[in-house]
Amino acid sequence: VSRFLPNVLTFNALQSLGIENQELEARLPGLVDEGLNKLYNQQKSDGGWGWWSTTESNVHITAYVVFALTKAQQAGVDVSATVLSNGQNYLLNHLKSTRQLNSTPDANRHAFVLYTLAEGDAAPVDALEDLFEDREKLAHYGRAYLALALNLTDAQKYGDNIDTLLSDLNNAAILSATGAHWEEDSYDWWAMNTDTRSTAIILDTLARLDPDNALIPNVVRWLMVARQDGIWETTQETAWALIALTDWMVETGELEADYDYSLFLNEDEIISGSATKENVQESVKQRIPIADLLVDTGNALTVARTDGNGRLYYSAHLKVYLPVEDIEPAERGIIVSRQYRLESCLTEQAKDKSVVCQDVREAKLGDVIRVDLTVIAPNDLYYVVVEDPLPAGAEAIDTGLATTSLLAMDPTLRRTSRTYFGEEEIAFGGRPAYWWWWNWYSRSELRDEKVVLFADYLPKGTYEYSYTMRATLPGDYQVIPTVASEFYFPEVFGRSDGRLLSIGR
Repeated sequence: VSRFLPNVLTFNALQSLGIENQELEARLPGLVDEGLNKLYNQQKSDGGWGWWSTTESNVHITAYVVFALTKAQQAGVDVSATVLSNGQNYLLNHLKSTRQLNSTPDANRHAFVLYTLAEGDAAPVDALEDLFEDREKLAHYGRAYLALALNLTDAQKYGDNIDTLLSDLNNAAILSATGAHWEEDSYDWWAMNTDTRSTAIILDTLARLDPDNALIPNVVRWLMVARQDGIWETTQETAWALIALTDWMVETGELEADYDYSLFLNEDEIISGSATKENVQESVKQRIPIADLLVDTGNALTVARTDGNGRLYYSAHLKVYLPVEDIEPAERGIIVSRQYRLESCLTEQAKDKSVVCQDVREAKLGDVIRVDLTVIAPNDLYYVVVEDPLPAGAEAIDTGLATTSLLAMDPTLRRTSRTYFGEEEIAFGGRPAYWWWWNWYSRSELRDEKVVLFADYLPKGTYEYSYTMRATLPGDYQVIPTVASEFYFPEVFGRSDGRLLSIGR
């Protein structure tokens, strides 16, 4: 759904904004149909969806899929009425009463479910009214969802309630030099929410319900600055930003651009051009080598434009690249380490415990190398992705292939009895020993260039992930660090150090 929804939104944006793009117009219908069929196949017998086809139905994931299908239907895509109805019924069957909403995340998810149902004209009126009475439980983006749901259900009847919610959002806005945005009091892990996502959802609410709100231009500016290299950090941020910006541009006629612009670095012009309605959707990038910057004084970047219709959005980022062997481990909520050991040594060690198998930086052509990744979660983690790049001269051994030795080790993620926290996890909570050795991953992939592991939930603890690779090409190789992060909160991450691996004949 993270790919399907942006494709649907782009398809809808082209239609709504009258943008002509022959390449996208040719590709998008096929991509949308492909995503639609995948969602159909992944729907479970209870009408819901999980994060993966192998995991059980989840209310929030189901609401997100139903929302995506509804948006596709609104964009003119032929969506199965049976699939959509079964998804809506799953949500209705799992609706909680407001008395059961014991936390802000619970209330936020409830608001999203109601908003999703309202988009399909299926939200129960009593549930909407009850949630409004308990709106103090909602985060900012939860109030935005509720305002949208009330508006879709009966804008006239709930006009005063909507005004109250919009007033709450206006009062909570944070103004700064980069624009206006909203910050939540805490992360909503299961809802995959970030402050950027909250800001996008609230922007969409204002664009649809209060298009003349004076905050909107500043919110748009902040949202554009929040991008890194022209994109937002997560698929959730991207989806909601596309929704909000499309709705806002439809309301304002933002695409009727007519102005000239210039970019100066230390008073030297480096870019100039004109923005018109024909090229307004195009972005312009300029890369400046570090060597061209002043060393002994500050560097001045100046953006100038002429009068005329439309707004100019820009952002600047500084990137510095290090030799891989100089990259040190980093910890931002996750601790990651990586070790290479020869499988031949480990085989000997199994026979003779006195054998010590050291971390290796040299191997011979054909050697099998055991890769041990350790992931330490100081706190519970949600929707985790671990990516371990392979040396260019090696390939991961796929134990699922018929040509692979039956003795080859399956790649697994296991919770260990060793702990970073100074206590034996195996006794934590009185759980039996086998509980800790359960495979925690939801999905793993052995790709040509890296090994990727996904887990929808990792409780606080220490985990090991092991797989094997074969040295296939002689040479000296740089190995990019292993990175673990929360998919929807990439600022929560950790990485190992970089390393070199030499493969001889």
